[in-house]
Amino acid sequence: MLVSRKGSTFNFMNPIVVLFFLIVSLAFGQKTDRSQLIIPAKQVVQIDYPLYKGFNVKIWNESKFEVGVSARDKVTDSVRKSFGIPKGKNALLEVNDGMYLQFENRFLASLKIAYTLRKGSSGNKKSIKPLTPQRAFYLENNTAQTLPLRIPGVMNPNLSPFSRSGVDLPNGQKIYFELKGKRILILTVTDTIPHGARMDVASLIEKALNKD
Repeated sequence: MLVSRKGSTFNFMNPIVVLFFLIVSLAFGQKTDRSQLIIPAKQVVQIDYPLYKGFNVKIWNESKFEVGVSARDKVTDSVRKSFGIPKGKNALLEVNDGMYLQFENRFLASLKIAYTLRKGSSGNKKSIKPLTPQRAFYLENNTAQTLPLRIPGVMNPNLSPFSRSGVDLPNGQKIYFELKGKRILILTVTDTIPHGARMDVASLIEKALNKD
């Protein structure tokens, strides 16, 4: 398992102890013991099992606030699946081969979650139906303000200042900016958006506001 987290610290253990834990993990990895994870305030934690060809994970939110969960493409970092788990609730997620799992904490307090996983996918060979062509690109926030976006049926990201978020969306998908409870259409995904393009969200918002 690979875990990436800003500001993380690691304690180095005796090699024998490390080996012991590896043996225990291999021997009992299929059991339903929950792993615990603390997500610091305003941070994301990325988890990847590179030797697994996908895995299923059940997640319990043991915090007082909602935790963001997503499965992302390892190459483009684009979002494949995304949702929030309210406090005290749990959810299931299938992370397919070529993806990694990400937890997001949008709050000023640490979040605590528990999870269990099972190696391999569910065995369902159905692929995501390409009903319409997809566009993989980036939404960039080059301002010092948080920009709340709404992508119906996909996710509701809040772009942090000077950040970039990868998305993989079908043609026709609409992206809105939320201003004082009102949704303003800033982008409709089309073939004119090149794969890997970086879309300046502030510029899109300015153009949309000037149309009104």
